[in-house]
Amino acid sequence: MSWIPKSANSGRCDESKPSCTRCQRYGALCSYPPVASGKANVAAAISKPDSVMSSLSLSDLTSRIEDILKSDQGFNASHIEPNSAHPISVLAFQHFINSSTQTVGNPSIRAVMKSDMIRVSFTVSPSPFLTLTRTGADEGMPSQSPYLMYTILAVGTLHLNRISPDNKMRRFAETYFWQRAIKLYQAALTSKVTRQNVDSLLSTCMFMGLITLCPEDMKPTDSWVLSDKPDAMNWLCLQSGLRCIINLAGSYVDSSIWGSAFQQAHKEEIQLYEQGIQVGRDGLDPDLADLCGVDEFTSAKTNPYYEPLRLLAAIFGLERNFKNSAQCATFMGRLETDFLALLRIKDPAALLILVQWMGLMCTLSHWQPWSEGRLRCEAIAICMYLEHSPDPRVLRLLEFPASACGYPLLNDS
Repeated sequence: MSWIPKSANSGRCDESKPSCTRCQRYGALCSYPPVASGKANVAAAISKPDSVMSSLSLSDLTSRIEDILKSDQGFNASHIEPNSAHPISVLAFQHFINSSTQTVGNPSIRAVMKSDMIRVSFTVSPSPFLTLTRTGADEGMPSQSPYLMYTILAVGTLHLNRISPDNKMRRFAETYFWQRAIKLYQAALTSKVTRQNVDSLLSTCMFMGLITLCPEDMKPTDSWVLSDKPDAMNWLCLQSGLRCIINLAGSYVDSSIWGSAFQQAHKEEIQLYEQGIQVGRDGLDPDLADLCGVDEFTSAKTNPYYEPLRLLAAIFGLERNFKNSAQCATFMGRLETDFLALLRIKDPAALLILVQWMGLMCTLSHWQPWSEGRLRCEAIAICMYLEHSPDPRVLRLLEFPASACGYPLLNDS
C-alpha cells in the first residue's frame, strides 16, 4: 500500500476539480472526492463485488457499516460520529475503496481488495469470544467479530489523516479503529484458522503492518538503531505476519478469496527470484559479499545473509515502475528470523543490506509514498550509525542509500 505522509503534504487539499493540484503534486489520488448523497449509487465504485453492494445508497451503506460495528461489544457510536453530514466511518470506507486500493501495485491483489474482500467485510467472521454451541447464557451477546471492517476503516482514515492531518476528530477515529481492529484480530488469532475465517484473517493481516510503516512525526532518533528501546524494531518483524498466517491456513489458502491472486503472484516471484544463481557470489556487490562472508560455495543454507543478498540483487535489476515498485516493497516481508536477529543486534553487514533496500524504496517513493513515513528516517538512522566505520567498504556502500534518503555523510566534501 502507498501513503502520503504528513511531512509530504501538511496543508489541506485545495479541492480543485476533478483532481486537486496539491494531491497531484504529491502523487496521490484526491482525498476529497465528491460525496454522493440521497440515493446515489455509492457502491458502484466498489467494482460490484455482488448485487447487494452494487445497489447500496449512501444511507444504506451507512446503515450496513453501523450494523457491523454495533455487533462489537466495544463499539460506541459517539467515537466515530463527527459533527458532520456524514459519519467518519463512511468517509473512511469510501476513501479506502476509491483511493487507498488504487495505490496497490499488483493488479490481481488490488482487484480482490476492491471486490471479494469488501464482500467478506460485510459478512464478518464468527466471534472468537463465543463458544460453538450457544446456550441461554449467550443470548443477547454479539455473534460476530468485525475486525476486518475495523481494519478497512482504520486504513482509510490513516490515509486521509496522512494527506490532511488537521482533523482532530478523524485522528481520534483512526486511533479508535486501529485499537478495535488489533484487539479483535488478536482475539481471533487465539482460535484455529478455518475455512470460515481464513478470508478475514488473511485480509486483515495484509494491512496490520501499515500503522507501523506510517507513523506520525517519525524522527531518525526513534529508530531501533539509535535507541535502546527493545520494541523499536517490531515494525519490521510485523511485516512477515502474512507468511505466518499462510502457513497456519494451509490448504484453506487456495480456496480462499486470495487463492488465485496469491498463485499469480507466486508465479511472478518464481520467475524473478528462482531462475538465477543460488550458490556463490556472482551478481553480488563484491564489497557487500566480502563483508557478509560470501564465497563461491556459499548458499542460503550456510549463510543468513545470502538470501537477502540474492533478493536485493533481483529487485535492483528491475525496471523502476509502479508494478515493480510493489514487488520491491515485499523485500521486508521475506526476511527470515536469523537475519532479523542480526538486525536486532545492529550487525553492520545486515544493516548495510537493509539500508540498500531502504535507499531503493526512497527512489521509488513516487509510486510508494508510504516510504516517506518510516523508511527514509530509518535509512538516515542507519547511515548515522555506520558512517563512523573505519572500513572503506562500509563507507562506499553507504553512498547510494545516503544519497537516496537525503543524508549528507560526514566524509562527503
